[in-house]
Amino acid sequence: PLYGRGYMKPFMIVKIGGMDVEVYLIPGDNEVFGDFTYLNNRIRIDKGLKKGALVDTLIHEINHAVFAIGRLKSKEEKEERICSVMASVWTQIFRDNPHLMRFIQKELR
Repeated sequence: PLYGRGYMKPFMIVKIGGMDVEVYLIPGDNEVFGDFTYLNNRIRIDKGLKKGALVDTLIHEINHAVFAIGRLKSKEEKEERICSVMASVWTQIFRDNPHLMRFIQKELR
């Protein structure tokens, strides 16, 4: 399936840093639970995942987005800087995405 404008509708949009990242639920291949692409501002997650596995994969892929958007891909990055950027961006994610928080709470019940 094709993703983006005029095609498949995103499951949700998560604001990360200055970007709107579209999240899609797609048929899985039993090998990869999810992926993130910076070029397309897109996360794809296996639609067969439920509850904790779904939330875990979503957070995992959001962390990949934080790394890319926060420019943390360099091997030289120190742990303190990585933790600092992750904390700041997660604070913004929590603030700007109440729908994400509601979804996580619902899935983990």
